[in-house]
Amino acid sequence: MNFFVVGLNHKTASVELRERVAFTPAKMSDTLQSLCNAANVYGAAILSTCNRCEVYVHAASAEAAFNGVSNLLVEQKGVLEVDFLPHLYTLEGEEAAQHLFEVVSSLDSMVLGEAQIAGQVKEAFKMAQQAGTTTMLLDRIFRQAREVGKRVRNQTEIGDSHVSLSTVAVDVAIDKFGDLSDRTILVVGSGKMSELAARYLQEQGAKSLMVASRTHAHACTVAQRTGGEAHFFDELYDLIGQADIIITSTAAPHYIIIPESLEQVNKPLLILDLAMPRDVDPACADKEGVSLCDLDDLGTIVAMNQRNREDSASEARAIVDEEVEVLRRWATAHAVTPTIKQLRAQAENLREAETAHLLKAIKAPLSDADKEAVEAAMNALVKKMLHAPTMALRDSALSHTDYEMVEATRALFGLEGTDAESGLD
Repeated sequence: MNFFVVGLNHKTASVELRERVAFTPAKMSDTLQSLCNAANVYGAAILSTCNRCEVYVHAASAEAAFNGVSNLLVEQKGVLEVDFLPHLYTLEGEEAAQHLFEVVSSLDSMVLGEAQIAGQVKEAFKMAQQAGTTTMLLDRIFRQAREVGKRVRNQTEIGDSHVSLSTVAVDVAIDKFGDLSDRTILVVGSGKMSELAARYLQEQGAKSLMVASRTHAHACTVAQRTGGEAHFFDELYDLIGQADIIITSTAAPHYIIIPESLEQVNKPLLILDLAMPRDVDPACADKEGVSLCDLDDLGTIVAMNQRNREDSASEARAIVDEEVEVLRRWATAHAVTPTIKQLRAQAENLREAETAHLLKAIKAPLSDADKEAVEAAMNALVKKMLHAPTMALRDSALSHTDYEMVEATRALFGLEGTDAESGLD
């Protein structure tokens, strides 16, 4: 199975290097076709994301795959080999397929269980199809990779619990209020995390959003991006009295919400303090009806959810192992079938030649019935001689062992092997 992965990712390379070698969709077709013009490279697909640049290659050898990708990085990205070679990895055969299955299952992601990677893998192969650089082998493995991703998402809980502070903050809000459609949200500051949390709350049904920031222009920007209403910072106390949920993330060096800020609060209020240093005086939690969560509180939930994902990861890896076994059976069967065909074709050619020679060597005239008997005897002899090796080859495919039986048969009978003959092109 001449399938290879050559690439680097967040574990092996810095973000600066990943940026330098990243491939853009606009030039992907030309890039893939250029790679497949390299010696002994039959097909390729490129997965280029913020965390990885991996090239999946069908090639004659690991050397051909590595050289093709290495030259591509030098020629198209202008990156010196000395800069990327220490960070590049090459995986082969089942190991390469297992890696792809782990990638599509988010087991190799920076954030375990993240959902975007499955779509990115699908898009990577779609671009290879559009570029005309796919092969039967690549098609088979990538189609199975998509099924692996679906199985992991449907049969495990690896992506069910949130592991980012913003999404966990939303979970806390939903746990407290349930339906958010009639809740008013106040975003204090223009920090990225508070904006993301506001977006997620809106996705869960929250409709009323107010934004206040020390810099009013920043408040207007966040309000415009989230569909909210911008307010001046000196309105903060009045806004607090209107809010059901407060998300605060400013760069203030001191508390901006203190117990006195809550004088107008007369209903349940959830405050999500995403700032460091904290925006909210811990004493605010002493007021009746006020629930306060700071980064430590949210971090505890994130850690618990991360452990849940890690527990699910073992189930996901078991699914990956099963699918690698399925691929192994397929690859073995596709190596065995053409070998049996070649073996029979070789034997048939020999039978025909030797039968013709025998009939010519017999001096006495033979009737048609005699000739048919000789033909039948020679045919039966060949079938009986091929029966044992043929059954052994089939058994090796059924038991999905390695390729040693196939390789030994081809060597013993002098059969030539190519990718086309093996059915893996």
